[in-house]
Amino acid sequence: MDADERLMALKKAYADIILNTEKEAAKRIMVSERKVVRLENELKVAKEDAVQMLMRVKQMMDCKTNTSAASALGTCFLPVTTNNSNFSGYA
Repeated sequence: MDADERLMALKKAYADIILNTEKEAAKRIMVSERKVVRLENELKVAKEDAVQMLMRVKQMMDCKTNTSAASALGTCFLPVTTNNSNFSGYA
């Protein structure tokens, strides 16, 4: 019986090792999935910021074009509209 008990203890130890390995792998996968979601969100915000900056540059170029074409009308006013709190919004 001593050999059978040792064999059962060894099988249990192997089963515990496999279970712990699976748990660790599952934790790593969950961490990676959260990281993917965070990075996708950061990418979305970066794209929105880039679009806002491009629109601002377009407004500035349009203003300079209009101002140079009709300098007698005065200066061009650029309204600052943004929904992003990270954008300073100065003209």
